[in-house]
Amino acid sequence: MVKVNKAYSYIRFSTGKQLKGSSEERQQAMLDNWERDNPTFTLNRDLTFKDLGISGRSGKHLKNGFGKLLEAIEKGAIGVGDVVLVEAIDRAGRMEPGIMIRVLTDILNAGVALVTLDDGQKYTQEALRGGSLYILVGKVQAAFNYSQSLSDRMKASYKSRNVLAANGVIPKRYTPVWLTSEGELLGEIAPFIKQAFEDYAAGLGERRIYERILEAGGDKHDCFIKMAPSTVKRWMKNKTAIGEWQGIPNVYPRVVEPDLFYRVQKRLSEGYVQRAAPTKHKYTGLVVCGECGKNFNTKSYKNKANPPPPVMECSSRARRGSTACPNSKGIPEAVIGVAFQLSCWDHISKALQGQVLTESMKREVVIDGLLSELSVKIAKVARAVAEVDDVEELIVALRALKAEKLSLEGEKKALSHEQATVKEKILNSAEIMKDPMKANALLQSVGYRIVCNLDRTIHTPVGVFTYQGWGRAEDVHKVVTHEGVLLKLPVARQTQTPRKRDSVRVDVMSVLEGKVFKATLETPLGHAQLQHCRSNEG
Repeated sequence: MVKVNKAYSYIRFSTGKQLKGSSEERQQAMLDNWERDNPTFTLNRDLTFKDLGISGRSGKHLKNGFGKLLEAIEKGAIGVGDVVLVEAIDRAGRMEPGIMIRVLTDILNAGVALVTLDDGQKYTQEALRGGSLYILVGKVQAAFNYSQSLSDRMKASYKSRNVLAANGVIPKRYTPVWLTSEGELLGEIAPFIKQAFEDYAAGLGERRIYERILEAGGDKHDCFIKMAPSTVKRWMKNKTAIGEWQGIPNVYPRVVEPDLFYRVQKRLSEGYVQRAAPTKHKYTGLVVCGECGKNFNTKSYKNKANPPPPVMECSSRARRGSTACPNSKGIPEAVIGVAFQLSCWDHISKALQGQVLTESMKREVVIDGLLSELSVKIAKVARAVAEVDDVEELIVALRALKAEKLSLEGEKKALSHEQATVKEKILNSAEIMKDPMKANALLQSVGYRIVCNLDRTIHTPVGVFTYQGWGRAEDVHKVVTHEGVLLKLPVARQTQTPRKRDSVRVDVMSVLEGKVFKATLETPLGHAQLQHCRSNEG
């Protein structure tokens, strides 16, 4: 039996723009064509290696897809007689020629062939003994030279734009959605961006923020309709939002204030994963089951003739029955609402501590953000100094960064915080409660929970409420508060609007005229059959 060797594909491109374009599709089509033209090989489509959006110059691909390919060869998973398919040599990398030649010859010395699809060239260990080695070295050198030339041009361009930006000239570049290509703020877009930052700082996720943008009128702007929700998170990291570019402040007009931007950075650095804020029922995510710990969700009865009020019940029990959770007791949403209103305010106040800031508090947020950035810069420069051994320019830069850090730390210590007034707290609490989604996200972020148990007790941060059930005679929900007070909540029943039907007057006699029909009537004595005839024949 003739052994059929296997072929393995490696696909790489450097930028996100190529991901959106046709780079992967083009490389995949070339693989398909090669497989068709080489029936003695089987293209392994289960084990593929890809580096999408990863540079081949930096060597990062050696720790990702290409690194896994090399590991598979080293361990023998890809063996003698097999081939690795790449679009061109530069897809395998654009690193220093000495490094690239060593990487590629290690592949060939393992008995694995390398095929470049753009020209059909096949490199093997045997072929290197002939002229193929010079061809390979030439291609590696060309790939590196192209990358080096491109890098030099880009650096020169950025350096030129940095000088212009420092002198107040706005650089020509791709700008985010809130700026024109000339760097001017778009007044009709800016409010959506500011709201997005505020929502993110409050704890909402990018998908929910994107939905809120569209609901607030963003669906009238193409820039929002065409984008993906993940773009929202990229906005959050973009320092152009506070007017900065390449470390140069005030290059662009701000779309948000620095304190808001750095509050968002703090949330990003904490890695806090927010549970989804509700789209419809405002208590979802705040109410959990005391038996299994899963969310209580709102259940509405819309399809009944006389629908009862909404209730909240264990989501796990509702989906999978008693085997998932024994808690079969639903609690009317109105009762949950009372427990919420009487127990949420301390947590609202706690949540607003990070939202309602005095001027000195705002400055402290900005300082903390700048200190965090400086720490990263200092670490990078310190590593560079250690690697290149005492370069004066780097040492001067390191000293300047450390001096800036000391200055900011001194300013932070000197800040005196005045507290927000009671009036400000009340007004902001009331304002937050007008936005149930944001209030929900804020309360989740500070750990607010209502726990509903099988015995109909409702545990809240201020104490235990007890739902005593429905009072039929008075049509009320009976609930005992944490202070022992019995409340009777009138049941607010859902009403269905009857369908309107167009009424049409019918002349019965004109309908019956000229017709004879029979009607069978049910009577206590049996059936009576009546025959109706035309009146002129009676």
